[in-house]
Formats: sequence, structure tokens, C-alpha cells
Amino acid sequence: MKNYKKEFNYILYYSDSANEQDDLHFYSEDFGQEKMQGIFKLTLGLHFPEILFLPKIENIYESWPPRFDYRSMQSEKDICIGLLYGESYIVLPYNEWAGTVRIIEPEVKNAIVQSDSESEFTDKSIVFFITEEEYEIYQQEAKKIHELNDLEEHRGYETISQTRTEDLEKYMKVPVFIKEKILPYFADNDLYNISRKKDEKGNVTFTQTIGNK
Repeated sequence: MKNYKKEFNYILYYSDSANEQDDLHFYSEDFGQEKMQGIFKLTLGLHFPEILFLPKIENIYESWPPRFDYRSMQSEKDICIGLLYGESYIVLPYNEWAGTVRIIEPEVKNAIVQSDSESEFTDKSIVFFITEEEYEIYQQEAKKIHELNDLEEHRGYETISQTRTEDLEKYMKVPVFIKEKILPYFADNDLYNISRKKDEKGNVTFTQTIGNK
């Protein structure tokens, strides 16, 4: 168990299909690395919660939410839609819907998504739409976060990170976007994992120190 100094709000970690420990890697093995371009995750805290960032899905407006069959998944668009349904928090560029949030309930997913699996969806997918310009900015900042992750130091039981949110927020937009736009939609258990909860007015508040430093 890593220990983090108490002033750490939470730490951002970057992951994409090059990470052999991430499920995105298995998609790249099945469909090719070239079809995974522009897809990445930012994880808050040690391992979760995760926020999935997808590139633009063409013609997404034609049918929302789109019907989907995992058994015929092949194209880049198929992969993005398949990943979208499998995650809880998704950031997706589409200029016309930028600034809006669309929630796909599990019963809706179960009605429009087909697969060979007998299991059903139990979690909603919350999609945060941004502009294509914002996506490009967040993608570049995420790559910088990836570089900063590699500078993490381990001193005994203490971890010194370069991706504390209170530091990143001073010069990056993506951690501010996450804090202001995505955290208010977090489920209670996801807030708990980053030492937060919602008060009686629905505001997200800090609850406890992460680690014991």
C-alpha cells in the first residue's frame, strides 16, 4: 500500500493501450495498435476511479445512444462505442454537444447492446461532451502527466508524486475539468476512493487524509 502525504488531493495516472496491465492493451492485441490512437485513461488515486477519453466518433448524432453488437466489432468507431458502454465516466469530443452530459442507464444499454456474454450491464455510462479543441488540449496535457508519472519517487513507504492535482491545476486544464465537471457525477463509492463525499447540498467535500502522513 503506497503512502501519500496528506496534502495530496489525489494523484493522476495516465494509461493507454501501450500499458500491458490495462484492458486497452488487450483491445490493441485483438484489433491492432493503429485502431487505438487517441484513446487513453486518467486514473484518480491508486487504481481507480478511471476516466476514459475517446477521440471523436463520426456521426454519433445519427442515433443516440447507438445500438451496438460486440460480436461484430472491427472498426475504430466500433472500438470506441464498445469501450464507451463498458466504462462509467467517458469524455467525448463533439462540438455540437459540447458542455452537455448524457447518461446512459444500464437498462438502456442492456436493451440496445448485444454480445455473447450472459452478464448484463449494472452501471450507467456518463458521457461528458467537449469540443474537439478541448480534446486536443487534454490529450497533450495527459501525455505530460504520463511523463510526470515516470518521475514518481519511492522513499521507504512514502511516494513522492509529481502529479498532485493542486500542483497540476496551476498550469493544466484537464485536472480542473475533472474537478469541476466530472467529480460532481461520481458515485459515492468512487468519491470515497479519493477521500471525498457529497454534503447535504450535493457539494463534493474532502473527508479524510489519503495515507497516514
